Amino acid sequence: MNRRRQGGWKSALVAGCLFLAGTTAQAMSCGEVAADATRIAVAGGSLTEILYELGEEQRIVAVDRTATYPDAAQALPQIGYVRDLSAEGILSLEPTLVLGEHDMGPPEVVAQLESLGVDMLIVPESFDTAGVAEKIRCVAAAVGNPSAGETLVASTLAPLEKQTGTEARGVVLLGVRGGAPLAAGRNTSGHGLLTMAGLDNAMRDIDGWKGVSEEAMLLAAPDFIVITQRGLDDAGGMQALLAHPALRLTPAAQNRRIIAMDGMAMLGFGPRTLATAAALRAELEAIR
Repeated sequence: MNRRRQGGWKSALVAGCLFLAGTTAQAMSCGEVAADATRIAVAGGSLTEILYELGEEQRIVAVDRTATYPDAAQALPQIGYVRDLSAEGILSLEPTLVLGEHDMGPPEVVAQLESLGVDMLIVPESFDTAGVAEKIRCVAAAVGNPSAGETLVASTLAPLEKQTGTEARGVVLLGVRGGAPLAAGRNTSGHGLLTMAGLDNAMRDIDGWKGVSEEAMLLAAPDFIVITQRGLDDAGGMQALLAHPALRLTPAAQNRRIIAMDGMAMLGFGPRTLATAAALRAELEAIR
């Protein structure tokens, strides 16, 4: 099919959806069962993981670029990035339900999909243990499988059942973009990860993800640093990170307490995040 004919087909599809849109569209809430969950377009890697863990992956017709786990998800058709979606791309796959994370967007695309008669569930996010459990329950209810949801909640929470607090203080970094470490302050998934692991966030006085100066990092004096594996790779590897001007004099770098972990497992707040928090705690205890 040449590009001109393909573009015309997509335009016709959207026009057809506008014509057919009626009162059947539903902006769903957690706890509701979808009218038809046989063809799900998923915007958000954690939601894709949950569907696979529930054994409901056969319903998925498309995912976004953050769906990197399990490996099989990467072979599915893609609809772009969770915060930068295209209504045409989603509609071309004829989903009966669009399942999105809290930051699915842009807002105009979400509004367009709703106006076109597409059933949609935007799953709330809370960066804590209860938030992961409720996310699982929300997805399980939507596909009509709440019992599998409760089983998954129980197995997901198990790694942290005996977690206790510690005085260890650290930071979570996405990377060192532009030379400045991009660190997790409060109200972030990185802060939530440390809290889950019973660890203290040395950057709790900042809000959101922020670039941190050399002086601020030295004042924070983190005992350890957790960084995404992608962030470590982009920084040039462990030796380059240890020598970074903003990090090299911190207790974490001086004692080589730097831990790289899978970004989605760390920060996606899906089924793997609690196990990742437990693994982080165990690794820190082993190197202290």
